[in-house]
Amino acid sequence: MTVRPFRFALDVGSNMDRDSFVDVVRRAEDAGFDVIGGPDHIGSRLAAVLPMLAFAAGVSSTLRLSPMVVANDFRHPVLLAKDAATIDILSDGRFELGIGTGWIERQYRAAGIPYESASARVGRLEEAVAVIKGCWSGEAFSLNGEHYQVEAVTCPRPVQSPRPPILIAGAGPRMLRLAGHEADIVGLSPLNPGRATFDTFMSDMTTSGERIAAQIGWVREGAGSRFSDLELSVVAHYVSVTEHPDPVFEELAAETNTTVEEVTDSSHVLVGPTGKIIETLQERRERYGISYIVFDTDDLGAIGPVVSALAGE
Repeated sequence: MTVRPFRFALDVGSNMDRDSFVDVVRRAEDAGFDVIGGPDHIGSRLAAVLPMLAFAAGVSSTLRLSPMVVANDFRHPVLLAKDAATIDILSDGRFELGIGTGWIERQYRAAGIPYESASARVGRLEEAVAVIKGCWSGEAFSLNGEHYQVEAVTCPRPVQSPRPPILIAGAGPRMLRLAGHEADIVGLSPLNPGRATFDTFMSDMTTSGERIAAQIGWVREGAGSRFSDLELSVVAHYVSVTEHPDPVFEELAAETNTTVEEVTDSSHVLVGPTGKIIETLQERRERYGISYIVFDTDDLGAIGPVVSALAGE
């Protein structure tokens, strides 16, 4: 397995004002983060795709910019491709597109967007990725698919060649095989694909260790010979930098009706003193190949020394 250098992203864009946002972006840059971005949710968060990232591009001249991840069903892929290419051009080639199907049913309902089966949403995403890549080619692109029909469409050509990197995030076999086949970066979701709902997210997260080897296997099946070129990513959904980890593990296990062993085995959980968290990230990279870690803004102060120690290693 190829050992890739660590990269770290910070999820920003919660409901904050301009000065707070600028401060967070600059602190992330100073700490050694590589990427700034945010998830694509309907609600009070700042919009992650165009406005927030375009503004962040002017605050920082080094951080890469990524929505992590766009919900495909919320936007037409031609318009998304055009927005993404625009940010890539105006940031001088610092954009990375993170994309998934969208999965939180209550947000679909809130916006009046039809929530279809997982099979339909994955099929639509597969076509959307083809549309986005085609739109970025610099040539007129057409597709007569089941979900999208576009004819001789064009959009600005991105700066990066052959195109900006694409991250596809998912949990189940079809999604992760698609990610292995089409993406440059694969986000391993903690969701249990047999019951993926917002209400079960925490228990899925704490038991994700039992599924991650199979997930990577599905990625490998989709990628074939290009597997070693892929970057594997997880979101650290639960972080506690503490000299006393045992009570934290026990409390989290009790809250999610799981075991301490399951919690400690989750690649989406990081608990312990700074030195131990560094060792854990190194061990998981060696064991699974996971080298791209996404943290939440709330963890910036505590996790900064970890990122500073491992950045570029």
